[in-house]
Amino acid sequence: MQREKRTYSGPLLEADFYPVFADGRRLPTRAPKTKPSTAEQKRYNQVQATKKLIRYANANFNTTDYLMHPTYEPAKAPQSEAEARRDIVNYLRRVKTKRKSEAKRLRKDLAAAESAAAKMPENPYLSSAVEKLRAAIQKLEAPFKYIYVIEKQTYKRGIYAGRVNWHFHLFLTGGIDSKTLEAMWTNGLRTNCNNYQPDKFGPEAAAKYMSKDPQGAKRFSCSRNLQRPKEKIKDGMIARSTVARMATERVDDRAFWERIYKGYRFLRGYARFNTYNGHWYLSAVLYRTDGAPPRWEEDEWITTDYIP
Repeated sequence: MQREKRTYSGPLLEADFYPVFADGRRLPTRAPKTKPSTAEQKRYNQVQATKKLIRYANANFNTTDYLMHPTYEPAKAPQSEAEARRDIVNYLRRVKTKRKSEAKRLRKDLAAAESAAAKMPENPYLSSAVEKLRAAIQKLEAPFKYIYVIEKQTYKRGIYAGRVNWHFHLFLTGGIDSKTLEAMWTNGLRTNCNNYQPDKFGPEAAAKYMSKDPQGAKRFSCSRNLQRPKEKIKDGMIARSTVARMATERVDDRAFWERIYKGYRFLRGYARFNTYNGHWYLSAVLYRTDGAPPRWEEDEWITTDYIP
């Protein structure tokens, strides 16, 4: 039978159609006792890790959060990955503490603003100040989340030849001013911190950039409280012939996909035929946005839910 799996990651929706057995197991996609090559397996692992990072980023961060790039001055760079990771973990701990103190300070400001607004209810500036303070406190008291990737550089010439340096790519929950966050990282000259802008650059762009050259034992590290993408599975609701027709006739039909998934903008679709099991595999990628859809780069990261 055919399965439709919808994966919701914040505003990102992936719809995948593929065959399964009656008990829900996937049909094999290659002959028994055959294995993918080392290169194929490596690429598959990279694709899966990138997809996971993209989904986590979209499920947990939005335009009120930050994308940051902490760096080291060459002379300050630790010479082991363990030391570099300890630095970023300590930094995140300080940020978490700073969020609590800022929330406490703003609560005092809110009490004063509410008192003033109660005395002058017709004053629009006081009412606006109260609303802004409430929103800021709500953000600061929200669970603190982060994802980071570490990258390594080895100097080949100059006075630092043979030494290593590190830099990080970091998603983190907003609430604190970006300049304050930059100032709290004291190890580097360049520590750019900007609001995450998925609608401008596309919801996959930042995560793909972060995944291009990860170092160390983990492709990325994250807080334990990240919200996982939500999956919705429907089995046996669509015929094999219908999936085949969709794959051959509708894969790029924007109106068709937006009619099925109302409220989403169609971005692209992929179809591939597996010669071993004789079934079509179909994927559609959509994005919920009030404005124009982001201009994603054409890529294959979304196509590999299995090893063909």
